[in-house]
Amino acid sequence: MVLGILIFVFIFFVVPFGFSYLLTHAGSRPSDRSITASVIPSDQPFRSLAFTARDGVTLSGWYFPREEAPAAIIYCHGLFRSRLEVLDRAEKFWQAGYAGLLLDFRRHGQSGGELTSMGYLERLDIIGAVHYLSDSLQFKGPIVVYGISMGAAAALLAAAEEPKISGLIIDSSFLSFDETITHHARNWLHLPKFPIVDELILFTQWRVGFNSEDFDLQRAVQKIGDRPILIIAGGADQRMPPEIAQALYDASPSTNKNLLIIPNAPHGAAFRTDRETYTQAVLRCLQTVCDINGSTNRQDAIP
Repeated sequence: MVLGILIFVFIFFVVPFGFSYLLTHAGSRPSDRSITASVIPSDQPFRSLAFTARDGVTLSGWYFPREEAPAAIIYCHGLFRSRLEVLDRAEKFWQAGYAGLLLDFRRHGQSGGELTSMGYLERLDIIGAVHYLSDSLQFKGPIVVYGISMGAAAALLAAAEEPKISGLIIDSSFLSFDETITHHARNWLHLPKFPIVDELILFTQWRVGFNSEDFDLQRAVQKIGDRPILIIAGGADQRMPPEIAQALYDASPSTNKNLLIIPNAPHGAAFRTDRETYTQAVLRCLQTVCDINGSTNRQDAIP
């Protein structure tokens, strides 16, 4: 009987509690922890940044200024990564005339913070970056948030709260915290939803402080109104398949929304799979933001 009780406690409490702890204490993988400015091309000006999230967490990043930039882009990386993941994209769109701010999310890269949360707390990092751009860096043009995976989820949640965000580029997002945890636990860990995954979700919600409705990205996308949004997915993405991008697109009320599916692209790799198609779609979205906000872009395409 004692052995049975111990096995029950281990399976139904220790396992989901442990997975929840690992999830909320995740950080950058080793190759993303050593961030050095030497990776930035010598002809590209930049500034190292230290600023705070809306809840006071200290964050690190880079700012790529651009004279007479028609818009600024905040680049947001995925789970286990850092600002290095989005550096190639920032370089491309800096060449097209756009200023860029690349941040390390909390507990990632060189930023502080005690917990990570798949995007819920990270939305506060994005809101902090938006206000740092407009208040401290005195950027007066429209601000676009560009997120990949966890960064895409955080971008949607941030835009639902922050009207200073003028547009969104969402790459490889998921639908909700509950849905993505259930999907990954079933497909990769072969864990049953009841009770282990349900308990994992509840423990994580308790640790971070949110409920299922707070972390529902279909609900979030409905709150962005008519702001431009580009939703991107990889056709070969097994983690966040293109059906998710379609569902977010369908849920968006914006008349300035577009959907891009890159065939054969795995998770987060749509840009590397078809740079030309991807780049032109992003440029069209950025131009729409500029047109709506009365800002003028000086270039139509990247050389």
